[in-house]
Amino acid sequence: MTAKDHLLEFYDLDGYAGPNPLRARGVGTVRGPEGSEYYVLEPSEPISVGEQTVSQLAVRPHYKGDRIDRAVNSICTVGVALAKPGTAYEIGGQYGFADFCFWTVGKIHPTEGGR
Repeated sequence: MTAKDHLLEFYDLDGYAGPNPLRARGVGTVRGPEGSEYYVLEPSEPISVGEQTVSQLAVRPHYKGDRIDRAVNSICTVGVALAKPGTAYEIGGQYGFADFCFWTVGKIHPTEGGR
Protein backbone atom coordinates (compact mmCIF):
# COMPACT_ATOMS: atom_id res chain seq x y z
CA MET A 1 0.00 0.00 0.00
CA THR A 2 1.28 3.44 -0.93
CA ALA A 3 1.13 6.02 1.88
CA LYS A 4 -1.70 8.54 1.40
CA ASP A 5 -2.31 11.95 2.92
CA HIS A 6 -5.59 12.73 4.66
CA LEU A 7 -7.44 15.27 6.74
CA LEU A 8 -9.13 13.78 9.78
CA GLU A 9 -11.93 15.91 11.25
CA PHE A 10 -13.00 15.13 14.83
CA TYR A 11 -16.54 15.49 16.20
CA ASP A 12 -17.61 16.39 19.75
CA LEU A 13 -14.27 16.60 21.50
CA ASP A 14 -13.83 17.79 25.06
CA GLY A 15 -10.37 18.61 26.36
CA TYR A 16 -8.62 18.47 22.99
CA ALA A 17 -6.98 21.69 21.81
CA GLY A 18 -4.97 20.32 18.89
CA PRO A 19 -5.56 20.83 15.18
CA ASN A 20 -9.01 19.97 13.86
CA PRO A 21 -8.97 18.86 11.12
CA LEU A 22 -5.69 17.06 11.59
CA ARG A 23 -3.29 16.33 8.72
CA ALA A 24 -2.14 12.72 8.79
CA ARG A 25 -0.52 10.12 6.58
CA GLY A 26 -2.18 6.73 6.20
CA VAL A 27 0.46 4.03 6.44
CA GLY A 28 -1.49 0.77 6.17
CA THR A 29 -4.00 -1.49 7.85
CA VAL A 30 -4.04 -3.76 10.87
CA ARG A 31 -6.49 -6.40 12.02
CA GLY A 32 -8.50 -5.68 15.13
CA PRO A 33 -10.83 -7.68 17.33
CA GLU A 34 -13.62 -9.75 15.80
CA GLY A 35 -12.09 -9.61 12.31
CA SER A 36 -12.31 -5.83 11.99
CA GLU A 37 -9.79 -3.80 9.98
CA TYR A 38 -8.28 -0.48 11.04
CA TYR A 39 -6.46 2.09 8.93
CA VAL A 40 -3.39 3.41 10.75
CA LEU A 41 -2.70 7.14 10.50
CA GLU A 42 0.36 9.05 11.64
CA PRO A 43 -0.26 12.75 12.37
CA SER A 44 2.10 15.21 10.68
CA GLU A 45 3.34 15.85 14.22
CA PRO A 46 2.40 14.13 17.51
CA ILE A 47 -0.74 15.42 19.23
CA SER A 48 -1.65 15.64 22.91
CA VAL A 49 -4.80 13.99 24.17
CA GLY A 50 -5.12 14.47 27.90
CA GLU A 51 -1.81 13.37 29.41
CA GLN A 52 -0.92 11.20 26.40
CA THR A 53 1.25 12.11 23.41
CA VAL A 54 -0.14 10.33 20.36
CA SER A 55 1.86 9.49 17.24
CA GLN A 56 -0.58 6.94 15.74
CA LEU A 57 -4.34 6.77 15.36
CA ALA A 58 -6.38 3.86 14.05
CA VAL A 59 -9.67 4.46 12.26
CA ARG A 60 -12.38 2.17 10.96
CA PRO A 61 -15.60 2.90 9.12
CA HIS A 62 -18.32 3.92 11.56
CA TYR A 63 -21.26 2.51 9.62
CA LYS A 64 -21.88 -1.21 9.32
CA GLY A 65 -21.31 -2.41 5.79
CA ASP A 66 -18.66 0.19 4.92
CA ARG A 67 -15.38 -1.52 4.08
CA ILE A 68 -11.93 -0.29 5.12
CA ASP A 69 -11.22 0.71 1.49
CA ARG A 70 -13.79 3.49 1.87
CA ALA A 71 -11.80 5.04 4.75
CA VAL A 72 -8.57 4.68 2.78
CA ASN A 73 -9.77 6.06 -0.55
CA SER A 74 -12.74 8.39 -0.05
CA ILE A 75 -14.66 10.54 2.41
CA CYS A 76 -15.91 8.34 5.23
CA THR A 77 -17.30 8.68 8.75
CA VAL A 78 -14.94 6.78 11.05
CA GLY A 79 -14.50 5.69 14.63
CA VAL A 80 -11.15 6.94 15.92
CA ALA A 81 -8.97 4.98 18.35
CA LEU A 82 -5.71 6.04 19.96
CA ALA A 83 -2.80 3.67 20.23
CA LYS A 84 -2.40 2.77 23.89
CA PRO A 85 0.74 4.21 25.52
CA GLY A 86 3.74 2.13 24.55
CA THR A 87 1.92 0.56 21.58
CA ALA A 88 3.02 1.08 17.98
CA TYR A 89 0.89 -0.68 15.38
CA GLU A 90 2.87 -2.86 12.99
CA ILE A 91 1.23 -2.77 9.58
CA GLY A 92 -0.38 -6.12 8.82
CA GLY A 93 -0.41 -7.04 12.52
CA GLN A 94 -3.27 -8.50 14.58
CA TYR A 95 -4.49 -6.66 17.70
CA GLY A 96 -7.13 -7.16 20.38
CA PHE A 97 -9.53 -4.93 22.29
CA ALA A 98 -6.82 -4.01 24.81
CA ASP A 99 -4.64 -2.49 22.07
CA PHE A 100 -7.10 0.28 21.15
CA CYS A 101 -8.37 3.21 23.19
CA PHE A 102 -11.60 4.29 21.50
CA TRP A 103 -11.73 8.08 21.46
CA THR A 104 -14.24 9.74 19.16
CA VAL A 105 -16.01 9.77 15.81
CA GLY A 106 -14.89 11.85 12.86
CA LYS A 107 -14.62 12.07 9.11
CA ILE A 108 -11.61 11.22 6.98
CA HIS A 109 -10.90 13.02 3.69
CA PRO A 110 -8.14 12.11 1.23
CA THR A 111 -5.99 15.06 0.16
CA GLU A 112 -3.98 15.74 -2.96
CA GLY A 113 -0.20 15.99 -2.90
CA GLY A 114 1.93 16.41 0.19
CA ARG A 115 1.04 17.31 3.73
